Amino acid sequence: MKVDTRKLQQVGHSTLMISLPKEWVRATALSQGDTLTIQQNDDGTLQILPTGISEKKEIIKCIVDADKIEGRRLITRIITGIYIIGHETLEIASKKGFETEQLAEIRQIIQRLTGMSIVEQDMNHVVIKNFVDPTRFPTNGLLRRIYIITSWMQEASMQALKERRKNLANEVIHMENEVDRIYWLVVRQLLLAVKDKAVEKKIGIESPLNIVGDRTIVKVLEKIGDLSEDIANEVITILDSDYPLETPIITELDKLFKLIHDVYDESTKAFFATDLNKANDALEKVGAIKLEQKKVTDSILTAFTRSLEKKGPIVSEKVDTYLSLRAILWNFAQIAGYCGTISEITINRALEKPSAICRFERLSSSEVD
Repeated sequence: MKVDTRKLQQVGHSTLMISLPKEWVRATALSQGDTLTIQQNDDGTLQILPTGISEKKEIIKCIVDADKIEGRRLITRIITGIYIIGHETLEIASKKGFETEQLAEIRQIIQRLTGMSIVEQDMNHVVIKNFVDPTRFPTNGLLRRIYIITSWMQEASMQALKERRKNLANEVIHMENEVDRIYWLVVRQLLLAVKDKAVEKKIGIESPLNIVGDRTIVKVLEKIGDLSEDIANEVITILDSDYPLETPIITELDKLFKLIHDVYDESTKAFFATDLNKANDALEKVGAIKLEQKKVTDSILTAFTRSLEKKGPIVSEKVDTYLSLRAILWNFAQIAGYCGTISEITINRALEKPSAICRFERLSSSEVD
């Protein structure tokens, strides 16, 4: 951060004026007659925001040389990265011509990025443009949408296990793509907000500190989406096995799931409401869940050991089922841990502003000394 000092100058009888740093004026492409917005912050500082600066910004096209791309799925990661950092136009070029697999990979990732479409294509060029204004979607609304989807994914996975509905577990796997789509859009928004204060305001970011917190939250929610998908895959493995789960095991697993699901619900709702007390309650429950998880793990191990002593399906089927159950329990534990992260961020955000619990007072000069 560059710090500069300026003296106030009086113009006329009652007007005070301050000059703007030349480097800043050049960097923001301002000129005489442009309008500036002056925002008064709660801490007594003033924030100067260029108005309409987005219309003046130069449009940059990214050009990617596909002939120099090596490695599996690198095209996918490059397109995703360019989308996230906020560029509107991307051209992928190949002098030797695209391979069928390359074109298929490009089309596949474009379908998973909100607003991105192929506008031109021939044997040597693919031009992609973004047609969605990111400021149309408040960040909190998108985060809430990810929470709703991932919450359903977890419920559906357990329902699929209890009712032996493989088709429902498969639907969970498909929904993970929607989580990724929203995740990338939110990350794009937040990076644009860092560069443009106007975007920050339009997407509902109240403070630059919120950008850091929201970036962590959306990553946590995306990870919970991945874990929920993994649970669905393990459920499918169990349902494909010839070894049926005993009812007591499913009952204990479902009981643990409900505890974790309640904590996920409580921690995310506390975040959206910036509720310090509820966030703390959720954080306390995360610790208790770890003890419950160990009990369920021991119970499943005991039941598995007993089943090996009985006549029935071959041992490999039983082992596969047991490993899938252990994987589900591990995923449950990871989700609970992420709920703790959400709660911690909520507590920190709640303390950024004065409240009935915590207020701020300015110290006098004598108290500071």
